[in-house]
Amino acid sequence: MDPIVEFFILVVLIAILSYIPLVGPYIKLFNTMIHETGHAVTAILTGGRVESISLFSNTGGLAITRHRSVGGRILTLLSGYPAASLFSVFIIYGLTQDWYEQLAMVLAVILVYNLLFWVRNAVGWVWVLSVLASLYFIYTNGFMSVFEHVLTLIGGVIVIQAFLSTWIIFVISIKDRHSAGDAALLEKETKVPSFIWGFLFLFQGTVSFALALFIWFGGDLYLIVEILNYI
Repeated sequence: MDPIVEFFILVVLIAILSYIPLVGPYIKLFNTMIHETGHAVTAILTGGRVESISLFSNTGGLAITRHRSVGGRILTLLSGYPAASLFSVFIIYGLTQDWYEQLAMVLAVILVYNLLFWVRNAVGWVWVLSVLASLYFIYTNGFMSVFEHVLTLIGGVIVIQAFLSTWIIFVISIKDRHSAGDAALLEKETKVPSFIWGFLFLFQGTVSFALALFIWFGGDLYLIVEILNYI
């Protein structure tokens, strides 16, 4: 199938599913999980610790972390949106390379680790277990076409939601800076206005989204490397 047609069908399907009660919030939690995992991993890498991750039925999430330094806390707050954006690029690249089993394994590792060590609320437990059980059932019963389509759907959801979430946080940071989530918390820590953080989230989200589309439509990554080297 032509990549443009396939992407158009994927976007339409995701748009339809997003407005179906229960289904919409369910699929959007993939992006939330990656976002919160980004916070958690960064907290550990900067010498902090993760107390819990919660996923909510309204597609929101919360990572509670503790830090030894202000710098670690700032980096942790910064990491959620870029983590989702970079993961979206990774998963799109994997899909174009037909790495379906490898991508499923990466997702499984993330989900299992979260389930065992970080996720601490009922919605999170049910969501993680249901995703793992569904992927396991589809794969072990040999429904490979369904397996590939499901992973493509998950990848598409993460790409679109990672991009849209940066737009949302940017708009909120302008209209109601105290309700701007990570951007508002960064303002509290750094005194830098939340709309600046919102813009930075939007900028990296847009670049990552453009890169994901470039890869999806058959773009050559070596061309980007050459351009960056030239610059």
